[in-house]
Formats: sequence, structure tokens, C-alpha cells
Amino acid sequence: MAIEGNPRFWRRDVKEQIPIILGLIVDSWKSFAPPTKPTIEEDSITRNFCRHLRNHKHRSIHLFNIWSQLELLSGEAIVIGKPDLIFSPLNNNEDEYFACECKLLNKTDKNGRWSSLAGKYVDEGMMRYVSEQYSGGENGGMLGYVMDGDTVKAISSVNDAIHNRKDKLCIDHKPELRKSSIRPSCQQTKETRHLLENGPFTIHHIFLPVTSCN
Repeated sequence: MAIEGNPRFWRRDVKEQIPIILGLIVDSWKSFAPPTKPTIEEDSITRNFCRHLRNHKHRSIHLFNIWSQLELLSGEAIVIGKPDLIFSPLNNNEDEYFACECKLLNKTDKNGRWSSLAGKYVDEGMMRYVSEQYSGGENGGMLGYVMDGDTVKAISSVNDAIHNRKDKLCIDHKPELRKSSIRPSCQQTKETRHLLENGPFTIHHIFLPVTSCN
């Protein structure tokens, strides 16, 4: 049986699909019910959201697979990390992927102490791309789970953390979150651009409110 259409469509690389990936994340979050107490923690939210994303994929639009904490291997078969989410294209190139690191923000602990966790967002999230531990191309993602739902405050706190670490982040513009070039009208989607050893790299940030967890 003949297959109609351009086969190039089904072999699109992951860079071409980043706008679709970001859209899927934002749109799917609207119908996502995060885990409830006492299981509120980063990994459980991410695993459940990964399953939710898979259920919202459309086979004719979302031409990629979605994985949670898939091991990345170096050329010497050494595990170099396990990104929280990986979007891999259907072109059978295992070295090409769009990774997303997921971090909690604006969290109140069991003793009632609130913390922005913005420093951890930068040091243990963004720096994985800046150090080129995770690459997969010229783009990476950060998902901030805003535990109190105040995305405006979370963005402000992350901006402060970025400014305080501007020297090590290799940002090629004012050290702050910028309007997304892909989703400019979406207030919860931002980006930062970095000049790394292997060339320019863009981190796409999405701040997701988790008000139902509080």
C-alpha cells in the first residue's frame, strides 16, 4: 500500500518541533491534576505530568516521544545525567533531544517556612545546560512548578537569582528572563540565551502554577 505525503514530515528534527512542544506543555497543564498531599515532590509531579503529556499527544501533530528521567550516555557509555523530561524525535537520532529540567518554586515546608528556591532553579537546573552536561542541540527547557501559584513572584525571584549568578551563566544579554521569541504573548513562558563553548544556546522557561497542591 502506498503512503501518501512527504516522508520528511515524519522525520522532522526536534528543533523544528520546539514551538509544538512548548504549546503541548502549556496546554496540557491546564487539565493536569498534580499529586496531592503527602506526595507533593518534584519527581512525582514530573512522572504524572509525563503520563499526562503522553495522553494529550496527537499522532499527526506531536512527532516525538516523551520520556521521564531517561539516562544520557557519553561516548564512553558513562551516564552523564537523567533529565526530568526528554522529548525525542522520530528520526532515530538518539543524540538529538529536547530536555527539560523541572524544579519546585515558592514552596512552603512542613514547618510553614516559605522559600523561593530560585537559587536551586538556577544552580541545579539552568547550570546543567550552561555546563553542557545536557545539550541535544541548541535548546533546552526549564519547568518551574510554582507551588503557591504566584508565577509573577516566581519569575521575579528567578530573575534575581539569574542576576546574582550572571558571571557563570554566560548570558549574552541583560541577565534576566526575556519574553519568549516562540510564545511572545504567553506571560508564563520566558527564555534566556547563553554563549557556550559549543555555540549559542537558548533555555526556554515555563512557569506552571500548582495551586491545587497547597
